[in-house]
Amino acid sequence: MTELPTNKIVDQGIRARVMFDVSTLSRWAGPDIGIIRVERELARWALQHVKNAVFVFFDPKAGAYREVKREWVAPIIEGTASINRWTLANTKARRHKSDLIPHEIKHAAMWILQFRRNALFTLERMRHRPRPAARVIAERLQQALITEKYRPYLFNVDGTRRTILASETMLGPEVEFNLQDTLVCVGTPWEHSDIHSIKALKESRGFRFVVLCHDIIPLQFPYFYKQTDVIAFRQYYNEAFPLADLVVFTAQTTERDTLAYCKMHHLRINDTRVVPPGADAAVPRPSSNNTPPPGLKRGHYVVLVSTVEPRKGHQMIYNVWLRLLAEGVPQKKDFKLVFAGRPGWNVGALIDRLKNDTHLGDSFQLLTSLDDDQLASLYDGAAFCLYPSIYEGYGLPIVEAFFRQKAVLASTGGAIPEVVAGFSPCLDPHDESKWYSMLRQWIVDPAARTPYETAIRTRFRATSWRAAAQQFFQTIDPTERISQ
Repeated sequence: MTELPTNKIVDQGIRARVMFDVSTLSRWAGPDIGIIRVERELARWALQHVKNAVFVFFDPKAGAYREVKREWVAPIIEGTASINRWTLANTKARRHKSDLIPHEIKHAAMWILQFRRNALFTLERMRHRPRPAARVIAERLQQALITEKYRPYLFNVDGTRRTILASETMLGPEVEFNLQDTLVCVGTPWEHSDIHSIKALKESRGFRFVVLCHDIIPLQFPYFYKQTDVIAFRQYYNEAFPLADLVVFTAQTTERDTLAYCKMHHLRINDTRVVPPGADAAVPRPSSNNTPPPGLKRGHYVVLVSTVEPRKGHQMIYNVWLRLLAEGVPQKKDFKLVFAGRPGWNVGALIDRLKNDTHLGDSFQLLTSLDDDQLASLYDGAAFCLYPSIYEGYGLPIVEAFFRQKAVLASTGGAIPEVVAGFSPCLDPHDESKWYSMLRQWIVDPAARTPYETAIRTRFRATSWRAAAQQFFQTIDPTERISQ
C-alpha cells in the first residue's frame, strides 16, 4: 500500500483531534455482540491513551455531531449508562403506523400508545433526582412497568441498574470540526447516522474521515436481513466508501470482497488497511467464579457463541444434534450442546423449537445473557467450540476460543478460514452430513481433536486488545501522539 494520505495542516496552531463516534455504544443494551465489543475496546483504549481524543454522538435531529459530556464518556464505554434511544429521531427510511396519525394530535396520541415506555423513562429521570425519597418511589413504580422488552435497557447483565440519560444530559454542543480533525466511525453508523449530513460536514470543514467496515454481508446476502436494513446499509456505504479517506477492515477477505463490490458498482475507495481485533476481552476477574453455568459439566459440552441469526448456522447444528440424540451419542458421553447469544432477527420459530422440543431433554442450553466473566467460564469449561456461519467478516468467537485453548469446528464462510489459519478444521456450512460426522467424532473420540488443541496451545499467539487498539490508532494516523 502507498503512504497513508493526510490533509492535515501543520504549524497553524490548530489542535489535531481524534473524534471518536460512540453513537452505537451510547444506544446499546444487553450483552456485547462482535461489533459492540470492537467499538467498546477501541473506545476504552482511546480514552486512556489517545491524546486529544473527543467522544462524539451523531444527533439525528440536528443532523450533526455533538460532544459527549466528559463525565458520561467512561460510563458509556463501560456499559453502565446509555442514552434514551426512544426519544431520538429515526434516520432510516422506514414507515410506521404512527405516520398515519394527524400531526396536530400525534404527540398526545403517541404518549398514550406508548404509555409504558414513556412512563418508564419519565420515572427514570425521577430516579436520578437528588432527593432519596423520589428515587425510592420512582424505582418502586418502575418495577410494575418493566417487561422483558425493557429490562435490558434498565439493567446490566449482572442485575445492576443502568443509567438511562436524556440526550440533553449526555450531550454537549455541536462539534465544530476543523481541518486537523479525524472523525472515526467503528460501530453501526448505517443504523443511526445520516451519511449525507456527514458528507456535507466533511466538504465544508475538510476533516479526515475514517470508517471501520466489519463486513458487507447485507450487500452480499440481503435475504438474511430486513429490507429496510439492507437499504440503510447500502445507502450508507455507497456514500461512505468514496467519502472516507481511509477504510479499515478486520480481515483481508473482507477488504478483498469490498474492493470487488466497489469495482462492480463503480465506487471509488481511496485507501484501505487491515487491522485484526484483539481476543482477550472475555477474561475473568481474579475474584470471579470460574465454573461453568449450572447444569453444565466441565469438558462435557460444546458451545456455539454467536447472535442467533439465520446466517449463523444454528438451525443446521440443531438438526445435527437431533440426529446425534436419536443415536444416543451425547447421552452415552454425558455431553451437551450450548448456544450462547442473544436472539436476532427472524429466528422466533427456531427459538420456540429450541425451548419446547422434548427431544432435546436436558441435553441443550440456550444462554441469551452472559457477562464477560460468565462467557470466559463457559469457554473454559467447554470441550470444544462450534462456528458454522455461512459467512463472516471476521469471527471474533473463533479467536476468543483459541485464546482459551479450545479447538473449533468452523466453517469455510467468508473470512473464517483466514481467522482459523489452520488451527482447526473448516467445513462447508451447507454440508450437514460433514458437520454430523465431525461433531460425532469429536464427542466420541476426544483424541481426534488433540492435534488441533496442541497446535493452539503451542503455536497460537493471540493479539491483545491493547496491541490491536494501538495498531488501529497508529494506522489511522501514524503521527497521532499515543501514551503508553
